[in-house]
Amino acid sequence: MAEAECAVAIHSLPLTADFVDVCARRIVADCRARLPDLSSLLVVPPSPALAPALRRGLAEAAGRALLLPRIATLAQLATAAGAGGQTDSQRQLVLYQQLRERGWFADSALWGICAELIALFDELSERAVGLPEDEGEFLDRLERAYDVRGSQLLRFEAEVVHRLWRAEAAGPPGRPAAQSIALAHLAGAAAGPLYMLCEGEPRPVEQAFSQAWSVRQAATVFLPKREMSTEAPMQALNFAWPPDAAAAPALAERAAAARSAFPLSPLASRLRLIGAASLEAEAAAVVLEVKHWLDRGRQSIALVVADRVAARRARALLEREGVLVQDETGWKLSTTRAAALVDAWLEVIAADAYHRDLLDLVKSPFVFGDLAEASRQAGLLQLEEGLVRHNLAYGLGRFEAALAREAGCGEAVELLARVAAARRPMPRASATAADWLAGLERALELLGAVDRLAQDAAGGALLALLRARREELAAVPARLTFGEWREWLNRELENAAFVDRGIDSPVVMTHLAAVRLRRFDAAVLIGADRDSLAPPRVRSVFGNRAVRAELGLSLPDETAARLRDDLAGLIVSCGEVTATWQMLRGGEANLPCPELSLLSVLHASAWGDALAAPAVAPPSAAAAGGTPMPRPAAPLRVPLRLSASAFASLMACPYQFFARHMLGLARPEEVREALEKRDYGEFVHRILQRFHAAHPQLSGHADEALAADLEAISREVFAPEIEANFLEHAWLARWLDCVPGYIAWQKAREAAGWRHAGGELTREIALTLAGGGTLALHGRLDRLDHRADGAEAVLDYKTQDAQGLKRRLADAAEDVQLACYALLQGERVTEAAYLALDGDKPVELVLPDVQDMARAQGQRLAAAVAALCDGARLPAHGAPGVCEWCEVRGLCRRDYHSPTAGGLAS
Repeated sequence: MAEAECAVAIHSLPLTADFVDVCARRIVADCRARLPDLSSLLVVPPSPALAPALRRGLAEAAGRALLLPRIATLAQLATAAGAGGQTDSQRQLVLYQQLRERGWFADSALWGICAELIALFDELSERAVGLPEDEGEFLDRLERAYDVRGSQLLRFEAEVVHRLWRAEAAGPPGRPAAQSIALAHLAGAAAGPLYMLCEGEPRPVEQAFSQAWSVRQAATVFLPKREMSTEAPMQALNFAWPPDAAAAPALAERAAAARSAFPLSPLASRLRLIGAASLEAEAAAVVLEVKHWLDRGRQSIALVVADRVAARRARALLEREGVLVQDETGWKLSTTRAAALVDAWLEVIAADAYHRDLLDLVKSPFVFGDLAEASRQAGLLQLEEGLVRHNLAYGLGRFEAALAREAGCGEAVELLARVAAARRPMPRASATAADWLAGLERALELLGAVDRLAQDAAGGALLALLRARREELAAVPARLTFGEWREWLNRELENAAFVDRGIDSPVVMTHLAAVRLRRFDAAVLIGADRDSLAPPRVRSVFGNRAVRAELGLSLPDETAARLRDDLAGLIVSCGEVTATWQMLRGGEANLPCPELSLLSVLHASAWGDALAAPAVAPPSAAAAGGTPMPRPAAPLRVPLRLSASAFASLMACPYQFFARHMLGLARPEEVREALEKRDYGEFVHRILQRFHAAHPQLSGHADEALAADLEAISREVFAPEIEANFLEHAWLARWLDCVPGYIAWQKAREAAGWRHAGGELTREIALTLAGGGTLALHGRLDRLDHRADGAEAVLDYKTQDAQGLKRRLADAAEDVQLACYALLQGERVTEAAYLALDGDKPVELVLPDVQDMARAQGQRLAAAVAALCDGARLPAHGAPGVCEWCEVRGLCRRDYHSPTAGGLAS
């Protein structure tokens, strides 16, 4: 059907799977006299992705070899024509400076407002909408649209937009405007026919270009119309989503008409809706669909992404199954390891080398690429251990000074010197964006990161972005603080995409707008819920519908119609389509998008089928019988020197013992930024050790004097921590509450005949193993008391409540600590107890039958170690209380295997 609204020939064609091929046949038929040379033609598709299909379609329609026409999008044409103009980054900085100078908004909101205003200005330019020259006239139009008069807020909004719009228009054109100018010049030199394919109604820039071209040469535009389609699937979709929604009958009438037109559903074998119970379940459903289609020989499969998180998880699962995915959507550059390096570096600058950020920086695979790997690794280890040893959390100079005083830390000092040198080129105060970027690039050079970044695909993209922005902004004088520049850079990295073009696969990951007019054998729409698959939200600047209509801007109805057209096009252009979503998100119901819900309801009403496939449950190891519990054996790695705590670990969970003490995977020490419960316990041990060294016997001394001495020692021990962090007073106050009760308890103990005999005593004994050999058991006794009759008592200080310790001792066979300490001290021990120091007065919790328990635990330990040396296995069967805080829980995968009974097993 041809229309004659202007000199441009507009052909409306049915929206079908072969729309591009139909257009190609029309072009060949129109230019048959030119065959085989079509090189004088210009064919403009809406997307570069359609170019291969157009070339194939033209060749097939001609049935012979061709000199193909030039095929390029409008953006490609404008770039080739030398379209310049201000880049968005230039416009943002200029606009930011204007907003900051006027003080209209809070500084924290300026970058977001800049982005919204630039988007508004671009839409005004694209739709050829000009604002009135007079601000008062502009205000009148806004007041008519808002139906309000005399509003100060409205006057302010009009002033902001109008002044900034006029300032923008008075300067160099932005890139969209510059592209329009370049396209107009190109059309003015038209030398051959133009054929343009549109995705829907022509955009203003498409209309302007085709009309300008038609002045010199023939111009033809092809428009896809789904209401013109005679194919059953599209007609069925049109009943659900009428192209003219305003004039459509009620849903029940449309369902009846659909059933009358098609006794059997044209969509039943083409579309499935799958609700999943979780993110993991949705990703698993995607994998099952893709593998099923590949097994059936499908050659092109689209993963259409609405939910990026679910899509990334599905991609990971597919790659685990050996199915590579060609990703057209790309990754946000901010999510790459290269961007993480920049973020770590900026954190080091911002927070005076906070130790975690510093370690993130030096552990990056990109930095110090010019050092020998052995030297680099040695420096990393020295630095990490040195920070923990000196407990340094901040201060690059403090780090360097502390490690420089130690022997064997030369490599770490060199790394710190490199970091300090890289800091110097960065501006110290406000600077232009170009200067900040130059400083960042120089810092990356001094960190030895540039070469390795250049060898990495994402790293190369990062370096190119930094270089391009520095060159673009060299002439922009706006000065930014570090915080302002960093927020700008974060936005640049968030908006920039990195696409890995090194993968060629039949499975393509893309987004809904990118599949317009493209054909696939099958497609999965990932994230088809109401939040993920929704029309783009109108920005807050002029978000009111009446205002947008008054100003000629796009309306929400247009974006909703575009979404329905895109969904319809996807369904008819693919042999099979599966839409997935998570039925629960954040513990709340998550509904499918309204368009698919409407289609499901109509389909159920017309044909008794809601198109819903069974809900997919999350995959679980238990459902599949569970993965085997890990039960390693390592007789050659059995340690023959163990502490009492290692013995306790063996009894609590053999696999935990295996990971910690046989593989050496114990949790490394970390810099302590604030006192923790274990630190508090260590301080109490230290305080009591000093106190009893000064006061071996308390009897005969006044309680007030003893309490004063104990308090003075306590304050001295806590002083460095309180100086670093005033909040540590709370721990000191907690301990001082215990002081009077402790002195009273100690005097009562002395009255019972016990005398403090020592503290922090190291002991070690040898246990004979069956089959020969010995095992060394060692430990440190918190406190040893003597009595006149030669009896000894072993006490272990605990800064926890007595009830918890009582429950612990209730199963004395499993709590091995006190028994081991009694075994280490010897047969004179008649008492072993925990001393709970948590409350007004200490509480003793005594181990019964101490010598019997000591002998039993010694025999048990020797037998267990002998069994390990003989190849006994170490199953991961810790009790829930043990596993809750276990650092190797992720290694044993407790949550994914079916527990079985058994201890050390042969």
